[in-house]
Amino acid sequence: MKMLRYKPAVPNFGDDLNPVLWPEIVPSLFSGEVEDGDVRAFVGIGTIVGIDPGQHRALHVFSSGAGYTGIERWQDCEVEYHCVRGPITARVLGIDAGCALTDGAILATMIDGFRPPMSGVSRRPVVVPHYETIAFPGWADAVQAAGFDLVDPRGTPENVIRALAGARLVLTESLHGAILADAFGVPWRPFAVSRNFSTAKWADWTASLELTVDVVLVPPPDPIQLFRFGKRAEPFGAMVRLDAEAAFAEFRNRIVSNAQPPFLKAQAKRVLEELPAFRRMLGYNVGRTAQALSDLAKLDPFLSNPGKRESLRDEMLVRLQALARRHGARAMLTT
Repeated sequence: MKMLRYKPAVPNFGDDLNPVLWPEIVPSLFSGEVEDGDVRAFVGIGTIVGIDPGQHRALHVFSSGAGYTGIERWQDCEVEYHCVRGPITARVLGIDAGCALTDGAILATMIDGFRPPMSGVSRRPVVVPHYETIAFPGWADAVQAAGFDLVDPRGTPENVIRALAGARLVLTESLHGAILADAFGVPWRPFAVSRNFSTAKWADWTASLELTVDVVLVPPPDPIQLFRFGKRAEPFGAMVRLDAEAAFAEFRNRIVSNAQPPFLKAQAKRVLEELPAFRRMLGYNVGRTAQALSDLAKLDPFLSNPGKRESLRDEMLVRLQALARRHGARAMLTT
C-alpha cells in the first residue's frame, strides 16, 4: 500500500515520522513494490485530511487530522476512516464520534530507536518552535539565554524524539513536540507566537486525551515572523484556552476561506522586513523572548493520564491490526 503524506519544503519531524513509524509497526503493509494500477493509499499522521490523492482512489485514513483543506479533492475516492486525530476532526467530517482516537504518533513509544540513551541526555527544559518559526532570526540565542536547550523540529524523527523523551520539560509551539512528549510521559507546556499557530488542531488533539489546555502567547525575538504570519489579537503573555467550539469554527473558516492579504499590505510588510533597525525599534529582542520562555517554564505543565494513553494506544493497535489483516499483512509489533 502506498503511503500518502505531506512533504513540506523543509524537513519537519512530525510529517517525516510517517515513513519511519508505520513500516516499523506493520512492515508488510508497506513492503514490496506497489503494483501498477493499485489505487490504495494509507493516510497517516498530520493535518492531511483532504490532501491531494494523486492517482489513488481508495484512501485508508488512520489518525489524520482535518484543518487545512476540505475533502472536495476526495469526492472521486472511496474513503475509509479507521480513526482520526480527535473529536473535532470527526465533527468537521460529519463521521461517527467513535472514529476519533488520537494522533498516531502515540505509537512511537513502541519503537526502540526513539528511546533516549541511558547516558548523555540533557535533563534541562527543551524548546521546540514550529518548523517554520525556527527559520526566523533569534530563536537559538533566546533559548540559550533562558538556559534551556533548543530542539530543531527540522531534525530527523529519531533525533528529535530522543531529545523530547529525555527532557525534563518540553516547551513547544510544535504540535508534535507536545504529542511525542506526552506519549513518553514528559510534561509539556504549549506556546504560540503568531497567527501561524492553529489552536484548532491543538484543541482536536488535546480533546482526544480529555485535557483542558491553555496556550501562552510568547513574543518572537524578531518581529519579521509577525509580518509574515500576522499577530494574534491577544497580547503577549496572555493565555488562550483551547476551546472546542472555537476550534470547530476555526476549522470551518480555514477550510472554506483561503483569503490572502491585500497586495499593497503585503508589499508594505516586505519593505519592513528589509529594515532591521526599524524592526528593533518595535521592542522585540532576544532578552524579551528568553524571559517569556523562563516564565512559561514556571507554570504548571500538562500531561495526560497514563491509563488514557495506554487505552488509546491499545485501541489504535487493534484497528491497525484489523486493517493489516484485511490486506494480507503479517503481525505487527505489540506493546
